[in-house]
Amino acid sequence: MAADPIIQQVIDAATPRDLPATDEALLLGQGRSAWLAETARYTQVRIQAATARRDPGAGAVVQLVWAGADPAGTFVDGRPATIHFAQNGDGTWARTS
Repeated sequence: MAADPIIQQVIDAATPRDLPATDEALLLGQGRSAWLAETARYTQVRIQAATARRDPGAGAVVQLVWAGADPAGTFVDGRPATIHFAQNGDGTWARTS
């Protein structure tokens, strides 16, 4: 947990912000929620760091670094995850993968 802010600083520095602040905040929230749902069978899950950036295509990508214990009980931190989103015509975002 103590390293989580450092992980966030590193991934923030790796890629410049390129989304409007409101979209970035919305995508981060949606990405976190989606990943927590994906890992429902895991325990001790926490998101260590997250970024939302434009995808080279027409959408956005949320990159997560997370920690948790798998169903067998093995705890690992620094796990990567990627969630893609497409922007709808009304400006909302929908998960695509």
